[in-house]
Amino acid sequence: MKRGIRDFHAFVMGPLIKAIREKYERYEIVSEADLQAVAWHLIARYFEEGNSTGQQFKVLNKPYCKDLRIHPDLVVFKRSQPWAVLELKERKLLTRRSAQREWERLIKARNCLRPRRAYLVYVARYGRGRLLRGPKGRGARYFFEVPIVLQDIWTDDHISAWEAKFRFWSKFVSVNADD
Repeated sequence: MKRGIRDFHAFVMGPLIKAIREKYERYEIVSEADLQAVAWHLIARYFEEGNSTGQQFKVLNKPYCKDLRIHPDLVVFKRSQPWAVLELKERKLLTRRSAQREWERLIKARNCLRPRRAYLVYVARYGRGRLLRGPKGRGARYFFEVPIVLQDIWTDDHISAWEAKFRFWSKFVSVNADD
């Protein structure tokens, strides 16, 4: 099956969101590095499963973009050209200012790398849906905000109980720490 940008977009906006949310809820993602590893694995597997036609897709984790002097979190290459760029954030609460800064970085990447799409995927406990409202201007058909927010589906009490266990796993202290 041939993988096109619309197929990839549908994957990001559906199965990828669901899988990341499930892993976050099960404490398999406790940092941005975990989010990056999980997203890389899911996207790489998506392209491996659909590679019956021999299309050349490669998913790179933190590649250095010499022209921009930055390291995007994930870049999907089709053959040897950047095809999609993903910036990932894991926070308690993502601010509009932070989302705006990432949007600007992705627009800059568009001008230099020329990928087909860019995604800001953020996982947060608190917040309500998308942060960047209004017209997207020059990034309207290129940039997509992908919020995965627990407060959208859970009550504050449920999130508080979940956070207690999350803190244990995200700041784990070994039993023999004093030795």
